[in-house]
Amino acid sequence: MLFRFISAILLAVAVSLIGIALEKESLKLKRQVSRQHFQLEVLINSHAKMKLATQRASSPRKVLNSMERGELEVESSSEPALTNRREMPLLQWHLQRTPQQATRQK
Repeated sequence: MLFRFISAILLAVAVSLIGIALEKESLKLKRQVSRQHFQLEVLINSHAKMKLATQRASSPRKVLNSMERGELEVESSSEPALTNRREMPLLQWHLQRTPQQATRQK
C-alpha cells in the first residue's frame, strides 16, 4: 500500500516537472518571437526613414541646386544618346526580308 502511494506521488511530481519544463520552453519561444517582432518593426521603421532620406536627397530641386553650386559633376558627351528601343520581333518581321523573299512577293 505504501509503495502505491509513493509511486502515485512520484508520478504526480514527474508530470508536474514535465509540465513546468514545457511551460518554460513555451515562454522562452514566445519571448524570442516577440523580440523578433520588435526587431522587425525597428527594421521597417529604419528602412522607411532611409527611403525617405534617399528620396529627399535625390529630389529634382536638390539635384539642380547641387549642380548649380558645383557640388555635382555633370558629364556631357558630344555624341547623342543611343536609344535602346525595344521592339517586338513579331511586329517587325516584314522588315527583315531576305532578297529572295522580296523577289517572290513581286
